[in-house]
Amino acid sequence: MLKKPLVDSNQYGFATGRIRALEGQLMDIARLNRLIEARNPEDIARVLADSGYASSDAPDVLDRETAELYKLAGEVMVNKEFVDALLVFNDCHNLKAIEKYLAAWWSRLSENPEDEYEKDPLARPDRLADLESPTLPEIELPATDDTANFSAISDLMVHPSLVEPELLFKAIRDRTPDSIPAWLYQGAIEAATAVRTRYDIAEIDQIIDRLAYTEAIHRAQELGNPFFLNYLFLRADLANLGSLLRSRLLKADQRTLSQTLLPAGKISHTMLLGWFVAEPEQITADLAQGPFAELAPFYSTPNQRGMLAAFGKACDHLILDHLKTTQYILRGPEVPLAYLLARLLEIKNVRIAQTLLRNKLPSAQIRELARDSLAARR
Repeated sequence: MLKKPLVDSNQYGFATGRIRALEGQLMDIARLNRLIEARNPEDIARVLADSGYASSDAPDVLDRETAELYKLAGEVMVNKEFVDALLVFNDCHNLKAIEKYLAAWWSRLSENPEDEYEKDPLARPDRLADLESPTLPEIELPATDDTANFSAISDLMVHPSLVEPELLFKAIRDRTPDSIPAWLYQGAIEAATAVRTRYDIAEIDQIIDRLAYTEAIHRAQELGNPFFLNYLFLRADLANLGSLLRSRLLKADQRTLSQTLLPAGKISHTMLLGWFVAEPEQITADLAQGPFAELAPFYSTPNQRGMLAAFGKACDHLILDHLKTTQYILRGPEVPLAYLLARLLEIKNVRIAQTLLRNKLPSAQIRELARDSLAARR
């Protein structure tokens, strides 16, 4: 008997129709220009109202919209595993904030950190959940403190997530692995061990970012949907290309780059590390022949003000180009996924506009940093 596929596009007829009706609320070029030209918070609120944001004048409108987006996705997605894979990134964001806070209470493992720095960060299992790791450290309380308190970092948490942030905090602080998923707890152990060994807080970001992409890609592979898996591969490749660019601009060494690389998407680590020592013309020529041609000029251009910001904008546009391929799909999970991801990028745009407006920067600078909308890329 043939096994029924995990994802059946024919089950997404209702979801596709509902999302197609909502796509008109995504910012078109006219609304995007109004957002960029906004001169006060009321102007931004009007653009949000015209784009279907509820309570568009509320201070937490973007947080509310984000929560509503995930709620909508949970309602229309037959396969909830798609949403769970995306929420992995929120859990890992929260875990990073928690571990950076708790690190102040952790004792050192070694007085000679360089002696224990030889492990190749790329020579690791595909799944952190398969690691056999030591336990998390106990909290060592200074005489003046009663306990490490979640309220101190609650504002840094993002919602929604697979694990409630306070529950995650208590699991890490109190060392209770059974209360959270094994992959999350074991990733916390690896990050905590690295910090206690070398006391480099940046390693928390590196290790947990790898954890996020490893877990999300694993879940996407189980679903077997090419659009979603290629989206995650694209994000990983763009992040790795960004690490390559920063490493070259800062004249870091190859080892530093290797420590920051995420699981490879379509570009192998070997290729990335080879480009680190290559001439700019070689990198540009190689990238110009593939899907990342838009990024090629950044590797042959001298470092300029705003270069990394422009690179980040170009990366977001490549993601939007991937999302726009769903306009030709009649039904399937790709349509609600693309809407969710496009709206999240739109919210990122609004945050950029709000931040620059708050700092009284000219609209020309906002335009330099603002991303296109999905409608503008179609």
